[in-house]
Amino acid sequence: MPRFMLPPTRRCWLSALCLAWLSLLPIQPAAAGGSAPVATFDWATAETLLALEASPVAMGSLQAFHTWTGNRYAQADIIDVGVQSLPNVELLSHIEPRWILLPPRQAHLGVKMEGIAPTTVLRPYPYAGEQDLLATLDAFTLETGKLVGREREARRLIAETDAHFTALKETLDPQPPLLVVQLQDERHARVYGEHSLFAAVLERLGLQSAWQGATNAWGYSLVGVDELFAIDNVRLVVIQGAYPSGFETRLARSGMWQYLPSVRRGDELVLPAGFWIAGTLPSARRFADALVQALENPDA
Repeated sequence: MPRFMLPPTRRCWLSALCLAWLSLLPIQPAAAGGSAPVATFDWATAETLLALEASPVAMGSLQAFHTWTGNRYAQADIIDVGVQSLPNVELLSHIEPRWILLPPRQAHLGVKMEGIAPTTVLRPYPYAGEQDLLATLDAFTLETGKLVGREREARRLIAETDAHFTALKETLDPQPPLLVVQLQDERHARVYGEHSLFAAVLERLGLQSAWQGATNAWGYSLVGVDELFAIDNVRLVVIQGAYPSGFETRLARSGMWQYLPSVRRGDELVLPAGFWIAGTLPSARRFADALVQALENPDA
């Protein structure tokens, strides 16, 4: 027997073991006879693709995406292709996506994607300093839908989201300006204003964002809690982070937070995490729903 050959019984055993191992691997959509996936390494694009049911979706940093979106897409047809900034090129080549969609900030990845699939840098793209974020989100949704053959679904998503906002707006009583924050620790918070998804939704609902200070591309500024005392006659809206610190619901006993006028009045609101802060129309709608529910049922 040649030295490189295994005995027949050993070969049978090894073949059976390999077949058993392969049976445990997930079947990729192309191999299973389904449509080839659309790939993206951007959560805003991924959320839009999932809303348009342009599945399967190959995306980066999947577990973190589920955490930041409250597991809303846990049952969706998604393939994890590594981290957002460094996708697994070998895996992408294997699954053979039909399209790769990139945000402008990841345009440099297009060079790495050559030969794998057609690649498009999405424009318009939200969170680029635009003045009307919801209008940009609509245009972004429509462009994404056209690229992946889901234009009708994109137009329906846009129309249904707008109608939903209109219906919510009609149910609201007048409110003071709302100060939307995410707590970083007991002394610091992200406060959301211009360019943010949250401020855009507030405006669409006929509500006013209290923060008029400078913000970054995602619409927030990191401030000390002491800076918030200078803003008068506002109602505090606290959005829990993906990894809640625990004191979001204990503001009345937490450091300087307990002295904020809204907390002392007891009219602050705490919204559960479940929408990506730089998300698209689905996140905007979930935030609007959570906010309106809290405003209408503050004791819930």
